[in-house]
Parts: sequence; structure tokens; C-alpha cells
Amino acid sequence: MPENSQSPRPSGPLIAITGIGCRLPGGVDSPTALWDAMVRGESLLSPVRGERWEQMSSQLHPEQRPEQPWTIGVIDDIEAFDHQAFSIPAHEAAQLDPQQRMVLEVVVEALNDAGLPPSSLAGSRTGVWTGSACFDQGLMTMQPGRLQRMTTMAGAAMAMLANRVSYHLNLRGPSMNVDTACSASGTALHLARQSLLLGEVDTAIVIGVNLMQFSGITAGFVDGGVIATDGMCRPFDEDGKGYVRAEATAALVLRRLDAAQESRDRVYALVRGSAANCDGYSPAGLYAPNPSVHLELLKQAYDSAGMDPAHVDYVQCHGTGTKAGDSSEGRALARVLAPGREGPLVIGSVKSLIGHTEGASGVVGVIAAALSLYHATIPPTACHETIRSTLKRLPLRVPTAPEPWPQTGRPRTAGVSAFGLGGSNVHIVLEQAPEPVAEDADDTAARPRLIPVSALSEPRLRDLAAAWAPVLADSTDLGRAASTAQHRRDHHPVRAAVVAESPQQAAAALTALGEGRSHPALVGPAGAPSQPGRLVWMFAGQGSQHADMARACHAELPVFREALEEARAALAAHLGRQPWRPGEPIPDFETAQHAIWLTQVAQAATWRHWGYVPDAVIGHSLGEVAAAHAAGALSLDDAARVVAARSALLAELEPVGGLLVTDLTAERAEEVIAAHGRVGTLVAAAYNAPDTTVLSGPEEPLEELRAALDAQGVFTRRVPNDVPAHSPSVAPLTARLAAALDGIAPRGSDVVFHSTAEAAVVDGAALDAAYWARQLRSPVRFTDALAQAVDDGATVLELGGRSTLGRGATATLAERGTDAAVVSAGDADRGDHAALLDQLAALHTRGHSPARWPEPVRSPVRLPVRWDHGQLSDTAAAAPTLAEALTVSEPDPATVLEALVHLVADTLGITPEEVDVDRSPIDLGLSSVAMIGLRDLFHEAHPALSTFGVRLLFDPTVTLTQLSEAILDHCHGVPVG
Repeated sequence: MPENSQSPRPSGPLIAITGIGCRLPGGVDSPTALWDAMVRGESLLSPVRGERWEQMSSQLHPEQRPEQPWTIGVIDDIEAFDHQAFSIPAHEAAQLDPQQRMVLEVVVEALNDAGLPPSSLAGSRTGVWTGSACFDQGLMTMQPGRLQRMTTMAGAAMAMLANRVSYHLNLRGPSMNVDTACSASGTALHLARQSLLLGEVDTAIVIGVNLMQFSGITAGFVDGGVIATDGMCRPFDEDGKGYVRAEATAALVLRRLDAAQESRDRVYALVRGSAANCDGYSPAGLYAPNPSVHLELLKQAYDSAGMDPAHVDYVQCHGTGTKAGDSSEGRALARVLAPGREGPLVIGSVKSLIGHTEGASGVVGVIAAALSLYHATIPPTACHETIRSTLKRLPLRVPTAPEPWPQTGRPRTAGVSAFGLGGSNVHIVLEQAPEPVAEDADDTAARPRLIPVSALSEPRLRDLAAAWAPVLADSTDLGRAASTAQHRRDHHPVRAAVVAESPQQAAAALTALGEGRSHPALVGPAGAPSQPGRLVWMFAGQGSQHADMARACHAELPVFREALEEARAALAAHLGRQPWRPGEPIPDFETAQHAIWLTQVAQAATWRHWGYVPDAVIGHSLGEVAAAHAAGALSLDDAARVVAARSALLAELEPVGGLLVTDLTAERAEEVIAAHGRVGTLVAAAYNAPDTTVLSGPEEPLEELRAALDAQGVFTRRVPNDVPAHSPSVAPLTARLAAALDGIAPRGSDVVFHSTAEAAVVDGAALDAAYWARQLRSPVRFTDALAQAVDDGATVLELGGRSTLGRGATATLAERGTDAAVVSAGDADRGDHAALLDQLAALHTRGHSPARWPEPVRSPVRLPVRWDHGQLSDTAAAAPTLAEALTVSEPDPATVLEALVHLVADTLGITPEEVDVDRSPIDLGLSSVAMIGLRDLFHEAHPALSTFGVRLLFDPTVTLTQLSEAILDHCHGVPVG
């Protein structure tokens, strides 16, 4: 981007706008929706209708009640709030200022737009600045004679607009509400920018909010003559008759530019400078602008930005539509910004679209200007036809249709003004963001992508998946969507994931999730435990190979490829030749052994790269070698030496015989061998499951037995590239293997090695040459070893080219009554990269989240945020139930207890089924504030409970059952003990 030598950048870091959230009139609920409305240029204002108008008009003095509803820019439902998402009890949420409620949601939306998971900011130096001049909640609730509670006061306090955000997100930076009237949120941004420049915070959240509940304020403005009588907001227009009040909640996320670029954030615009001042004594009165002070403000702002005022391209003005305000603002702009300019200064105001959002208008104006810079388009000003006569001779122009941003050879620039009733003013200077860093070519390659999706409950998850599906369907870059879902979203307890190779496949899987259906690309949903259990790595043996094994992972995953090539080099050193490489055929037993081991070593390295460390390992036959290396008991060179010697010796037996998989139990297998007179010739070589036994021995008797079993309807299958492993045929090889491995140096390890040769835990240091010689001949006692390795809550991860142990492991654990999950390796036709991501998805849904996600961090995609907007009552939903239960002549103790359980569940944000009635409220986790709230609900439920204190609530020995009994006694005249 070209730099202008006449406009040097200011000293200090540049501040980037990286996230936007908004709720505005006309159903505008995102930066995309706002920009679409701005480009259309059609007013979103209309007369207030329905219940909202009935509520407003009922508050008015009869003399001020209008014949027709006012035109006001209202947000559709200011009562809507997802209290469970913030763990706020319904009875507390019902008493909060709607501004507090909506601010919480919009901040989360802005953080998601910025690609900052809210949890990532916990404990951080993140500051919150809110700008609001709307104290309607206080006017309505803090009335003389009205019963007041702690929640009532906190719900109305303006300081809580910022502090509640800081509390719920656990933010440690400055937290304050700014009230400078209509410049409040602009001033808040100015203060936030200073804090970022000083290094006090690393991230700043700036909020503007204005929700109108008390109609008396509007009536006062109507009486003062500043409200447009025609219901139209016409900034700078000759027919402008005043402004239209409007509601808004808007939030910005600010970060220093260097940090934003390092994180590859989307940057809408830069905040290059800002200034704030006050009119002081204005000759025309307290409510009138002071023109000379406006001039000073503009000069200070552009000095702060290090910018020649003549270089600003567009100004998003305060522009309320009042004659005095428009005239004063226009003259000041012409005096300071017009000199030296080629052509008139282009000005406009988003208030023409949505009305005057008062305390929120500064942030709303900055959002409008930032979006204009981002899209390189100057938006029209709605309702504008003819510039005011007082401004006609000035070099000013108000566009009435979208215009491409003028090409000046300089970065695009815009100013934003906000003036407050009483004289507090602010002007903010924005500049075009630098071009984003180009994505690496590999980042956009076509390959399987993992898209995790999560929520607090399964219904919420389905709703979110349905909202994401159309976004993915329209996406041209699945990698960016996957990166956003992995890195830039919080991962909630109920989880699912999609592993797809195209946006269309991903959208179809998300649609299926939204509809409660399965899909080949969908993993889950499942509930992730807060503390996942032990992780056991399970390494498959012979038979897990296939023709395309490791091909895609080798081509697409650098860590996998590097680990496999390192293992190949180690194996080549002991073979004296180059071993198998992915993509090459697997024609024989020895090659198969090499391919299995190489694949498992590379998989293990990939899992470690993603942050997974096994608590224990278990291997099946050959799989024990990779397991020993993964545990740290064998070095890579020693493991390669074992594989080279072991596979070469066993390969000598390839013409001799092989392996036969059957669905026989261990006992039945022994009976079948004896019945056919093959004791000592055929043996049970491996016990893979309660109903799966692998037989081994010479070719002729093995085939005879297979034919006999087939005739009986017994399932049988020959293992490809097989030898008569773990049978008497192997005995002559054991001494030779021990000699070949003389000198290997196994070592102890913190990872537990469960031996399938001995069905016991074996210390890593004991995995010497003698062990591998015994292991060659010993049967694989997989079921016994697995039962010892896996306890309740554990997760078993299978490593191998394809799944050969997953079904058997699941059956074994189920028979033993072990509550554990098995994450099997994939099928050969799934593709090994996709199969590996399927396993990663399964681990994540079960609570084993990766420390490092597969996708690199890339610029964010707008993936929707969804809320559960149940209606809030004046009290908790269960309070009437408690009242009804207590006011009948003979209260039912079970009904009273049930109502109490619902109240406690609501307060804790859990389901009633999760409430243990044999525990006390304090033992269940209720805080002191929550206890007071619960007491208040008791008071509202029954008059007798107005004297019921919190003593029993705070007594850790009084269970909920006993508390309900005490409530019953108290309400019916029985003294509480």
C-alpha cells in the first residue's frame, strides 16, 4: 500500500478494528446485514407497533400521549436473552437492564467475528469500555416504595454494563461505563485507544448501547422540538426537521495491528487517531453546539493521526438532522478538511438509515465508516435530496447512491464525529487496513478438513449446525472455515465434528446433524466429560495393511511424512536396502510388516504433534514394537532393528503356513483343534475378542480346518501376507532373533507398557532381546491385556493402516463391564488422512481436545452464533409452582421439593435431574449472592416466607429435602428448628 510522505503515521502502535457485533433497527444483527442495508440506502425506521407501542404509550402523561405511534428505530425484541449461556439464573436475568443482557450477547458475537474465542481472554489484560446514556431501567425500577433487591440494584446500575462483561468473561483490564450523552461510545473508543497505545491492555472491547424502555424521555425530546415530526431522519437535508430516536447495541474489538497481523485476524480498518474535547461555555446555551470548539476538535484529531486533514476522503458525521447541529458540523468540516482538497468533501450519516442511537451512535458511526473502508465503497445517505441552504455554498457533498471509493494513491481514510448533549465531543480518524498476509499455497489445497462444532446442549448443537450449513455450502475455501472452527471458537461440552473434502460435503453433514441424522462425514454428537479419562494407544498387527496405506498422510501431513522418512532411514540401515514407501505395492509378508510399523511410527508422531500423549500402550504382535517405541522404551534405531530382524526371520515361514481368523471363543477354538486331531500342529495364536480367535499353523492342516469350519457355518478369514506366527513353526527362530537383537538397550518409561505376550505390565527396561524372542512364539493374549490396560472412563485409540482391533476391543471391554470408548482406525476406502481426522474428531468429541489443531491459523470466516432466546418472566419459572404448592390447604411435600429443585437447578444453570436432594445448597455450589436471590424467591412465593432468613440456606448440614420440609413447617406455623 503506498504511503503518503505528507501524512506520516503517528508514533506508537496502530490500532486495528478486528471484530464487529451489532443489533440495530430493521432486524440488522451482523456487520454483513448492516452493510447490505447501508448499500441499499433505504430507511429502516417505522412507527412502533403492537405490544411495544402499548407499553410505551401506557407510561405517558395523558397530555403527552400522541394520537399516532411515534416513529422510533426499535430492535425487534429487547427482552430476548440466553441466560443459560452466561450461567445467569432466570430470576436474576429477569431483573437485569435489557442493555446488560444484550451487551453480553453482542460482545460474544463481536469476539466471534474477530475470531477470538471468549475463553481465550479469561484472565487477560482485556479492557471493556461501554458508552451509554440510557438509564431507563433505573427510572423504571428504583421507584420509591418499590421492593428492592440486590439483583434489582445491580440490574439497573450503569457501571454493570461494562463490569458484567468483564465478570462473565473473566477480563482483568479496565472496565467502565462512559456517559457523555450522545458521544458516549465514541468517547469510550477514544479512551480504549489510549489504553492500547499505553500498553495497559492487549485487547479492548468497546460497546455502545441504547435501549428505550421509559417513554418519558422521548416525550421530553418531543416537547423540546428536536424530534422529527415527519418520522424521517434527514441529515444535512433542507427538509430535515430533527432526528428520530433509535435503539442499538454495537460492539467493537480493538487490538494492536502487529498482534492482529500475527494472528492473521481480519482487520476492518485502523483507528489512526482520535480526540475528545468539550464545548465549554457555548453562547447559544448548554444544548447548542460551539462552532469554534468543533474546529479545535477536528484539528486535534488529525494532529493525533499525523494526517493532513485535506487527505480524509469521507466523514461519517454526527448528522442528526437538526438544523443547528447539521449547520455547525458542516461548517466546521468545511473549514478544517476542505482547504487544499480537490473537489468537495464527501459526508454522510448512518442515522438516516437507522435513526439516532444516542449513546451508542459513536460506535455505530465507527462501524459504518469501517465497513465503508473495508468494502472500498462510500454508502448513500438515505432520505437525502437537497443539501441545507446554510451549507450550499460550502465544498460539501452528500452521496445518494453507493460510490466506489476514490483512487488517490493513498490509503483510504474516513473521519467519524460524535457530539454529546451538553458539549462533550469526539472525532475519530480511520484508515484502510493493510492488505492481509497472503495465505500459504498449502493452506488452500484440496484435502480432508476437520470442522468441530459444539454447544451447551444437543438441541443447541443441532440449531448451530443448521445455521452453519448454508455458510459452508456457499464457501469457496473449506480450509478457512475449518481453521475458524478449530482455532477461533470455544469448544463447549456437547460436541460433534465434520471431516469433509468439499464445502458441499461439509454442508450436507452439518444439515444432517441439524436434523438429527447420521452422515458418513459426521462424527458425534457426544457429550465431552469435563475431565477425560486415561488415553490408551492400541497398535494393530498383521492384517492392518492395505494398498493405499499412508499414501494421503505422507503426501499431505509434513509431520507424518518426516517421521515416516526418519523411520525408513532407520530401517534401511538394518536392512541394507530401502524399505517400502507409501504408494508402493505390498506384495509379501516382510513388506507388510515394514509398512505397518512405518505407518504406526508416523501416526504416533502425528498424534504427539497434535498434543496427545498416551497414559498406556498396548500392541498386537508386531504392534508391540511400535508401542514400545511410542512408550519411549525403545529408541527408533532399536525399534527398527527389532522390526528388521523379526520380519526377515518370520518371512522365511511364508511358504509354510499362515493365520485363520475365526468367530470362535477361546474354549471352542481349543475344542475344534482337538476334534480335528491337530493339537500340537495348529494353535490359537491370538485371542482378539471374546468371540474372535486367530488360529495358526502349517498350510495344509489350516486349510483343511478352514473348509470344515466353513461347512459348519463358522466365520473364517485368512490374513493377507500371512505366516504361521506364534505357532510351533516359529520355535526354531527364537534363538536366532535373540542373537540378532543382542545389544539393544531398552529403557524405563512413564508410559505403561501392557504386554500382550505376557498379559501383564512389563517395565520398559525389560523389553530386551530375550523378551522379543519369547514374544515371537507366545500367543497374543490381547483380551486379557486390554482388560488390564483399560479402566472406566478411558479412551482407546487404535493405530494402524485400518481397523483390525476396534470391534474386538469394544466387545472385550463390554464383556468385562468396562465403561470405556474405543476410537478405531478407519476403513481402507475412507482414505487414510480422512480416517486419521475422523479419529481426531472422535477424541475431541469425547473431551480429549488437541493442543495443536491440524489447520494453520488463518483469517476468520463468519460462522453464525446462535442463542436460545426463551422468554424471561418477572420471577423464576419455578417460583409460581412453589407459590401454588404452598398456598393449597394441604401442601404436597413432593411438589414443594420438586419446585425447590427447579429453583436450585435454574440458579446453578443445570438440569433438575442433576440436583442431588440429599446435599445442601451450599454443597451444590450456590454462591452467597445466589443464596440471597433464592431467599428473595421464597419471599415472593409465600407471605410467611418473608421472615425466612438465609441461615438454613447457608447451613452445609441442611439438605434440600430438609430445607423443603423447613419451608413447609414455616408456612404452616411450625417453628423452624
